[in-house]
Amino acid sequence: MKYIIDQEKCNSCGDCINNCHAGAISSINGKVQIDDLRCVACSACFDLCPEHAVETAEEPLTEKDCIGSSAFQQSFMSINDPDVGVEYEPGKKQYSHILEPQKEIPVVGEYDVVVVGGGVAGISAALAAARNGSRACLIEKEICLGGLATMGLVVVYLPLCDGKGHQLIGGIGEELIRNSLKYGPGEISECWNPGGDIEERKKKRFRTKFNAASFMISVEELLVEAGVTVFYNCRFSNVKKDNGRITEIILDSKDGRVALRCKAIVDATGDADVCAVSGEKTVVFKKNIRTVWFYSYDGKDLKLHPLTDDMYHISVNQPLYNGVNQADIFRFNYDGHQMIMDKIRQMQREKGRNVYPVLIPTQSDFLMTRRLKTSFELDEKHERMFFPDSIGMCEYWLEKGHLYYVPLSALTAEKTANLITAGRCISTTNRTWDVIRVIPVCAMTGEAAGTASSLIARSDGDFHNIDIIQLQQVLKSQGAIIDHSLIDK
Repeated sequence: MKYIIDQEKCNSCGDCINNCHAGAISSINGKVQIDDLRCVACSACFDLCPEHAVETAEEPLTEKDCIGSSAFQQSFMSINDPDVGVEYEPGKKQYSHILEPQKEIPVVGEYDVVVVGGGVAGISAALAAARNGSRACLIEKEICLGGLATMGLVVVYLPLCDGKGHQLIGGIGEELIRNSLKYGPGEISECWNPGGDIEERKKKRFRTKFNAASFMISVEELLVEAGVTVFYNCRFSNVKKDNGRITEIILDSKDGRVALRCKAIVDATGDADVCAVSGEKTVVFKKNIRTVWFYSYDGKDLKLHPLTDDMYHISVNQPLYNGVNQADIFRFNYDGHQMIMDKIRQMQREKGRNVYPVLIPTQSDFLMTRRLKTSFELDEKHERMFFPDSIGMCEYWLEKGHLYYVPLSALTAEKTANLITAGRCISTTNRTWDVIRVIPVCAMTGEAAGTASSLIARSDGDFHNIDIIQLQQVLKSQGAIIDHSLIDK
């Protein structure tokens, strides 16, 4: 990925220069410029520029671009000199670089819909696409599904209702909450079964607590039954674009670097990874708190412990983390592990016997990392506001009585016609990010994204011109809830 400065937008504020880890940005004759030879394409400048003056150029650098420059020859020699070693330290300037050789990448598959990210949003998107007749595949960097819900051990399926007896999320969101209990343990209040007591629903929430391993297996079976092709142990790397559309995605797999051809793509990474490399505007959340869920065993009882710092009242010296910064990712997980051990030592003192950590997260428990930023961002001011392109509804899990309608415009990319998001990386403000990042909403937006992808894949269309009435009708036929009448209830 190559970054350039739009001189007409740039106001020379210096933010990009001061925050460039590679020392690749400088001001020359009053104009901010990026040195292609030093740039490591970390996207920090792209993410933080207040004027959106940093843009991506789709053409990759080639040997012809830089092999003849003395700067390139010096950096090439230094990094290949056995007596010279530059330790990678994020946040410090980097002076040595290499040029990745160009090579042909095999296209190992062609799909109508490619979903990147196997968390709840990605599972829902892949299921919806396949059930609507698309050739769908799901890309997951680990070897099991569920993301934070399973590997992160966040095993609470938060409510599908508003706390006043009204169910807000149906369709795949409801299917998954019931599927999470297929192999047990766990239960859902009987009042939320078909024909359940309406008055009881006002007292008991439509939620459950599930077992991570059971859920991993049950959703895997759902995807296989639906005909979804699942790629495990594959990391999304890049995209190839043509005329504002993604034509192929590039993966790093055990077979090396491979490509998949696609008609529509769903970014369900949770980190807006596809959006970031596709040239879309994104926002990085740099104030994650320590959060870690784990199980302990004291020789008698197996117990779940959700540990977290206070997210809503941050103290002066409280550690905060950027979920897409390599150094912070390690520090977040290390600090979480130490948080676990502090809790273990506390329990050992209280119980007077050995207590052990028996299961810790195998995925970072970041609350929010990076999201899409479009001209529309779902915000608190939109509560109980119905949109013509609404594709679902949700509540605010922390308090009863809230209602948000989620429009398709919060999911769709602006610069890439066949790219859509699902889950916690859709376009919201920071305040509403906390509303949409949870399991039920991820399932709801995932189903909408997968269904919309299937519709545009049939005609090589794009999300900007989709028939919204048709999409809403299909979603409702699948059990999704889009109920305008609940605004006043």
